[in-house]
Amino acid sequence: MRCFLAVIILFISISYAQAQTDLGSWSSVSLSKKINKFTVIAKPTIRHNQDLSNHTNTSIDVIAKRKFDDHWSASFLERYWWLENGINRNFWFMDVSYAFAASEKVGISQYLRWHLAQDIEIDDPNFLRYHPAITIKTQSKFTPFFASEVFFRLDGINTLQRTRLKLGGTYRASDHIKVVLRLWREDFINVTNPRVDYIIEFSFDYNL
Repeated sequence: MRCFLAVIILFISISYAQAQTDLGSWSSVSLSKKINKFTVIAKPTIRHNQDLSNHTNTSIDVIAKRKFDDHWSASFLERYWWLENGINRNFWFMDVSYAFAASEKVGISQYLRWHLAQDIEIDDPNFLRYHPAITIKTQSKFTPFFASEVFFRLDGINTLQRTRLKLGGTYRASDHIKVVLRLWREDFINVTNPRVDYIIEFSFDYNL
């Protein structure tokens, strides 16, 4: 685990030095509970930018997940935002997921997401997103995670506008508690102002 964290820190340092761009963070706490065939999750998130010095917005996710078998699942996510300028936003994320074990130590998962903006006070873009990921079982409580994600813009534009590369891992402290730490590189392409962002994602998750 120490070696893996060292790799993450080195990757942040090299990438940030080369890109000369902003470093942000997503920090969250989630509570989940199994209710009949569904898992219900509440997850508030606080976001910072300007090298982690400025609070940019806060949101809350309310998620309902349903697992159909060992491979297939689906979820609905409602995300409501409070932005720093007082404008509110709302999104619906609808996922279909498929996961399988490639070997005894390697797991592969993927989801297709319909990213639908509700346009309460501002007009937000809509996307179709694809997110494949790889997890690796270790002899410790730490599970490394590697993933990518692509955002295909809808609204009649029909082009790729965003990509994410993710590196990180999950530490399972107990049957009820896990801690997630990930680094994202996010590229905005085919837009008016292309840019590259780096995001540190930290999450403390508790299963009731």
